[in-house]
Parts: sequence; C-alpha cells; structure tokens
Amino acid sequence: MSEALMRRYYQTYNGEDPEKLSAFYHPDVELHSAQGVMQGRDAVLETYRYLVTVFEDRMEPTRIVIEGDTATVDITDKLTARDQVDDFMGASLSAGETLTLELTGTYEIDDGRFRRITIAMRDGGTA
Repeated sequence: MSEALMRRYYQTYNGEDPEKLSAFYHPDVELHSAQGVMQGRDAVLETYRYLVTVFEDRMEPTRIVIEGDTATVDITDKLTARDQVDDFMGASLSAGETLTLELTGTYEIDDGRFRRITIAMRDGGTA
C-alpha cells in the first residue's frame, strides 16, 4: 500500500470509467457504507455506475495515512446532481446543485487490490 496507489485510485475514480476502476478491486471486495455492505467487485461497480449516472462525483483525498496494508484517507466528496434528485442520503438536490460530504475511508489491500473498504462520515456516521 502506498500514497501513490491511493492517489491513482482517486484519479481513476474521478475519471468515471468503471472498467479502469475495476482493476483496483479484489474480486471478493467488501464495501461498508450507509447503503450497507456490498459484496464483490460487480456490486461495488454497480453502485459506482449508479453514482456517476446521477452525479458528477469528485472525491479529493485531503489526508492519506498508510500503515502496512491499510490506508486511512480523509476525503472531500463533492456530488453535483446531473438532474433532479429527490432523495439521496436524506437530501433533495436540483440539477447542478452540489452536496459536499466530509468522509473517512479505510482501505485494506490483499494481493495488490482493495479487499475491504469502509466509508464513514467524518463526524462518525456512515456514508
């Protein structure tokens, strides 16, 4: 695990290309977030495809701490609605309106790919 890997991941994430992003995920990746637990690369990419269809989703890492096979990353996530969004995490957004989330992500790597990801609101809630 390295800071360079994490920066490449966020650059790829922001590029809105699920095929390129899939290379970062272990086939059995688990993603823990406000939506619950997603199991497997296909489920994680399905969620990603939904997000980038509804929003321009830009994640910016503001702090990256590497400890062995784990990275803890503070993230500013700006989600700009492409069209009207009636309910996303309790918010209603008009087209062009931006929701900014302050998140912390914990990424555990196995065999060179993310095996477990936990995304939480920085105030302690789950995103």
